[in-house]
Amino acid sequence: MSGIRYRIIRRRVKNPRLEIWGNEIRVILPGNMDPWKVIKENGPWLAKQIELVRRAVELSKRIELVPRTRRKFRSLVERAAREYAKELGVEVNRVFVRRIRSAWGSCSGKRNIVVSAMAQRLPERLIRYVVYHEVCHLLRWRHDREFEDLVRSKFPDCDYLDLQLQAYWIKLKEQEERGEC
Repeated sequence: MSGIRYRIIRRRVKNPRLEIWGNEIRVILPGNMDPWKVIKENGPWLAKQIELVRRAVELSKRIELVPRTRRKFRSLVERAAREYAKELGVEVNRVFVRRIRSAWGSCSGKRNIVVSAMAQRLPERLIRYVVYHEVCHLLRWRHDREFEDLVRSKFPDCDYLDLQLQAYWIKLKEQEERGEC
């Protein structure tokens, strides 16, 4: 499959899992497990993810990165976090911008919001979407139906925004590999 990478990773984990990272599908397994068994058991989900990655790879060829200073980016992230926290009636402790290699953002039990420095080159709408997603975790930790409904109430086009995030991740990683970031 053109543009999609596969990686089999053996770790000290109890259960196998499949992860999508940009245009790479990672099969994470306990040491003695057969990767083909995991792939076969998760075939329908994997087929859906492969199609999503294909679409993201194509989209990544057409998108442009946004030039933005760190200062403006940090200001946008902090402003959005405070705005969304007030809107949702939750309290954010601190907002950080850090280099995160595995996600666009995270939320801690201490009510801290962290947004990846990689998001600095995203369009404002996607940055706001990432921030809103993390603030929603202050109400609902799990990525369940209730959480998805909460996110969708503010961003009804979240499926397309997720596709765009995938495409930007691919574009940024490609530039990083070429030494352009």
